[in-house]
Amino acid sequence: MQYIVNESNIEKREYFYNYIVNNYKLKIIDSKKYMINNKYPFVVDFNEKNFWICSSITCLACASRNNQIISVEEFKKIAK
Repeated sequence: MQYIVNESNIEKREYFYNYIVNNYKLKIIDSKKYMINNKYPFVVDFNEKNFWICSSITCLACASRNNQIISVEEFKKIAK
């Protein structure tokens, strides 16, 4: 399963980054600084076991159109 998680607040982005690092064994593709200070959504990919930032406008437009971009709160509810 893959989740696209959006958060624009830098403090909340850092919280989410730390939450993922502390609770899941995923390969982190991008640097912590890049991931926290970015405007694009996180991708939590449990199939490939990766954690990264999606900056593809085309992919994000498709995901948005299909209501596949979720909040941190939604992620925490469904990805237990």
